[in-house]
Amino acid sequence: MTPSIQAAGSDRLSSSSVTVAYSLLGVWTLYLLLAPTTGFSWIESWHNEQRAAQIVLLALTAALFAGLTAFGPDQIRTRLQLPGWWWAFIAVGVVSALLSTMPFAAFAEIALFILLSTLVVLTAALTISQPERMAQAARYCALLIAGAHVLAVLVRYVAALHIDKDVDLSVFMLGYANPRFASALYAVVMPFVAAVVINPRERRPLRVAAFASLCFLWTINLGLGTRGIWFAYALAAPALLLLIGGRQLPRIVGALAVTALLGLVVFVALTVSPSAGTSASGGLPAVTERLQTLTSREVLWELAWNAIVQHPGLGLAPMHFATLKSHVGAHPHNWLLQVASEWGLIALTILFFGLAKVAKRLRSVGRSVHGFGTEAALAVAAALAYGLVDGNLVMPVSQTATALALGLALGSLDCGETSRPAPGLPAAAIGTIAVAAAVVVCAYAAQSFPDQPRTTAAFRADFPRDWLVPRFWEQGLLRPSSESEAAR
Repeated sequence: MTPSIQAAGSDRLSSSSVTVAYSLLGVWTLYLLLAPTTGFSWIESWHNEQRAAQIVLLALTAALFAGLTAFGPDQIRTRLQLPGWWWAFIAVGVVSALLSTMPFAAFAEIALFILLSTLVVLTAALTISQPERMAQAARYCALLIAGAHVLAVLVRYVAALHIDKDVDLSVFMLGYANPRFASALYAVVMPFVAAVVINPRERRPLRVAAFASLCFLWTINLGLGTRGIWFAYALAAPALLLLIGGRQLPRIVGALAVTALLGLVVFVALTVSPSAGTSASGGLPAVTERLQTLTSREVLWELAWNAIVQHPGLGLAPMHFATLKSHVGAHPHNWLLQVASEWGLIALTILFFGLAKVAKRLRSVGRSVHGFGTEAALAVAAALAYGLVDGNLVMPVSQTATALALGLALGSLDCGETSRPAPGLPAAAIGTIAVAAAVVVCAYAAQSFPDQPRTTAAFRADFPRDWLVPRFWEQGLLRPSSESEAAR
């Protein structure tokens, strides 16, 4: 085979691999759209189905990631690097897992983090390659997801009035048994929808649709009775404005603020005003009641703090908060406490170092970032702020949405940069680690999912009247399968 033929074959392979990569991101978008709405008619439990589908797509992402590190074009392949601080964070988790009582579960959590990081890096690399294409796709996909949820809730609302049913939580919530999970997805989606609203080059019908969708998303959040999204934007928006400022971000924040106010007006009109009918206000007492408590977070935060005090260096081990006997939750509902209690303070320090580097980079280039860099950064900031009071970074759909938004944000920071990324692990090593992580997660899923009836029965025996508490699966508490394993 002549060199020219070899080069042509290599070019075709590289081009095909990139096309497959963009297509895979499209499949991830379908996951975000379908998982909390129609579902996949695969597994009865909404959480288990969302997690299982996520695992399948993460395994495909790992395989593609490995292929791109070997055969992808240089502009993509050289960007598929994870920073040294991230590998240090993973290494601390590995040491903690080796010392844990249930190492398989700990390594599954580490592997899940690695797979999510490959999705982040892949998204960032594709963003650098075609920023305008990714910007438009991100905004339109967010608008599609928002519109689907708004339309579904409006249909439910009209149906409830038609049959004289109270407009309660069930009218506003799709695809979940917990209202916070829907709200966590909206927190990531909304900045991209707001970017459509403020874009003067966008078609007017789309801008109007985006504006209406944002208003109704805030209405839905009020109907869900969630507080996390309001806390998230009250914290993230001012912090990001102080960090990067610029012209684009204030306009996005302004659009969110205006639509939030109008969403409140719509909520009052639909549920409180006399013209809405008596059935519309039936669910309001339950919403008001939820707003008056911490919903047992103080119990989880105390458990996490005690774990930090007892295991400060390496923590309990990844996923091991779920070994604590608690009917309230299988994670602390705070990502800082989760990392500190499970991975240890060493890992948390490394994570702070990495976040500080990203923030410094964002501040240095944020004012000149074009396209969607600001809305992606706001989406990630909102997700991190939300994660201080909830488990949005643990649940599969909002976890995936945050990873994609982070990839978009990181990619937008490097758009237009001519310098090559800093050298890291060899491409073959990164691809091998990604595939190994996929094998670990799939093996853990195959072993743990059939064990759900046993662990669910154990939970019911301990807490017969309580809801299941999700983590990896719907019954998220880890229950050793033998007394000998429990005694380790």
